[in-house]
Amino acid sequence: MKYLWENFFKEIIETPPEKILENIDDRFERWEQIKGVGKGLISETLAFYYPNHFVPWNNTVDWYFQELGWGKPTKYSEVLSHLGELKMLFNEECSHQDINFVIVDHFGWWLKNKKDTAGFGNRKTNAYIEITKPPGEPYLKNHVGRFLWSPADKRYWNGREGKIGLLKTGDITIHDVKGKIIGYSKVAEKPTVVSKEEIMKIFNKEGIWSEEYSKFAEGWFKKSPNGEFYFVRLEGFQTLPKKVGYTKLSSLPHPSSIQGVYLKEISPKVLEELDIVLGINDNSGSQRLLVSSYLEFRGYLYPSHLVSQFYTALKTKGFVILSGLTGTGKTKIAQELAELLGDSGDNFLFLSVRPDWRDSKALLGYYNPLTGNYHKTKLLEFILKARGDYEQNRGNAKPYFVLLDEMNLAHVEYYFADFLSVLESGRDEEGFTREPLRLHDVDKVEEEGIPKEIHLPPNLYIIGTVNMDETTYAFSPKVLDRAFVVEFHDVELDEYPLESSDSEEANGIKDSFRALILQDLAGSEGMFLARSKNEINEAVREFKGEHPDYWNILVNLNRALEPYDMHFGYRVVDEIALFFQSAKESWNKNIVEFKDENEIFDLALLMKVLPKFHGNRKKLEEPLRVILKLCLSENANIDVQGLGREAVVKLLKNWETVKENFRFKHTAKKVLRMLRQLYEIGFASIS
Repeated sequence: MKYLWENFFKEIIETPPEKILENIDDRFERWEQIKGVGKGLISETLAFYYPNHFVPWNNTVDWYFQELGWGKPTKYSEVLSHLGELKMLFNEECSHQDINFVIVDHFGWWLKNKKDTAGFGNRKTNAYIEITKPPGEPYLKNHVGRFLWSPADKRYWNGREGKIGLLKTGDITIHDVKGKIIGYSKVAEKPTVVSKEEIMKIFNKEGIWSEEYSKFAEGWFKKSPNGEFYFVRLEGFQTLPKKVGYTKLSSLPHPSSIQGVYLKEISPKVLEELDIVLGINDNSGSQRLLVSSYLEFRGYLYPSHLVSQFYTALKTKGFVILSGLTGTGKTKIAQELAELLGDSGDNFLFLSVRPDWRDSKALLGYYNPLTGNYHKTKLLEFILKARGDYEQNRGNAKPYFVLLDEMNLAHVEYYFADFLSVLESGRDEEGFTREPLRLHDVDKVEEEGIPKEIHLPPNLYIIGTVNMDETTYAFSPKVLDRAFVVEFHDVELDEYPLESSDSEEANGIKDSFRALILQDLAGSEGMFLARSKNEINEAVREFKGEHPDYWNILVNLNRALEPYDMHFGYRVVDEIALFFQSAKESWNKNIVEFKDENEIFDLALLMKVLPKFHGNRKKLEEPLRVILKLCLSENANIDVQGLGREAVVKLLKNWETVKENFRFKHTAKKVLRMLRQLYEIGFASIS
């Protein structure tokens, strides 16, 4: 033990801090294996030896993360990622300069006492406009939204190059490309001074540097007599849903005042016109969803919450059923997501379900003892391809999407039973399902490349589309309990077709979107859908501890539904907690957006509780009233027990004006529609 402790300190002392930072999370995990060594001791030791690189990780740091909306840190790299912003806050609040990170620990106690009177959290964030004509197309292959740079010479500050040296972490920059505002980003860290060679090295690594860009940059290089340049990294780039012409914004300076200007400070009113909200916490409801923006550029109109709901459900579970009106884009949203994540198309398989499917042979094939051959299917080959990609590349593998079109034309419980069982068998340490799909028991066939059994890989996603009519079958509780059900119901004809569709723009942003989403789906450990029971339990504990209000709602709802035999089991609770966790993760990365945490919980209720409500009025009316009452806001003036058909129809007709009576609006609207069905035809279901 003494040897381990000595080596722990020796490694810290003898390893340069930059080297420690390269794999900080792996080092923490290894060091914590030493008895008596925890995050506190490790981080305090690092902060003692290298105060300008590390900070103690303790309750004070946790408090900062909660107060500033960053969530609870689970890895030390998350703590480090926010130190720049934290240090800037100290400098602004204390009027000190060059505060090293050790002081973070002590500053917190003063800040807790001062917070209410000092207006902490309302620090001034400045806004700027970058006016540029980057060489090459599309613009995202250049530095727009990623970097700013200019000669490090104050004599240029009032001229073309702008006041880049005065930028602060958190400042907002909107980006004008050839006369149109195309998006905005945030300053990730304060400006640094670099050489020409360093800029070229960074831009080469980022894929920006080219012969065309070299010609563009040469004029800037000549403007620095000492060869020094300000260099600023940007983060959180968001494209606007529609490009906005410079002259369309009344708060921008007159065009004559920006001739030849690169970066100019602007009024915050410009951001209000663009519906951009400033603040430390990036989770503003006005920020646009990356996937939603991409789909709009592609010409498809979806409510933003629906895209967020679909993406998060897919990330959480990997088995999603899309129901609702025909022609609302259920198939297309799956195709577009698959195409975004894999240009070649080999990561997407479209299968039309046939009414005569009675078992899994149509999906997985079968061994014919008369011919001695195994009849393969497209799906089997697709699964083998996904498995091979994951085995070879792990977290760098592609996600593979199977779309079962009109999934309920046949009994899902017949042809999909094996998949349902395997998907709920859990995952092993490698990420594969614990139980396999069994294909055959013939050695010769296995030698020919068809395994006797196959464990599903974690990068395989299954999407089913359904239409409910007299030609289809209803889903059993067994199926609905194992999937997330997303309903496509809202149609906005007044906004159709989209004016902002721009295929060139979509292609321009595809690469950056793809990298961001692939990383998000794969997760920090590169395990995609695979979650251990411990991880699931931790998600539930976190949900229960950090959101006791939502937890109490689930407990009370289950208790209220039990007398009607409509209550739910542990799996539903697990998946609501995981959905909430996944939504927050992706929201923090600006991949999806929600109005607030109420909407996340609302959508989870809608997908995991309501789908099993299927039956006649006698069975469903009172349980639906229970849920509707739970959805009411605190000051709502609606008598749920007194609602009849006319009152329900009136609420639906005037939904835009009455929806503020409900805390959980999506669930409430669906319950009202189901109650209307009960009153009109005596029967209701989720579809």
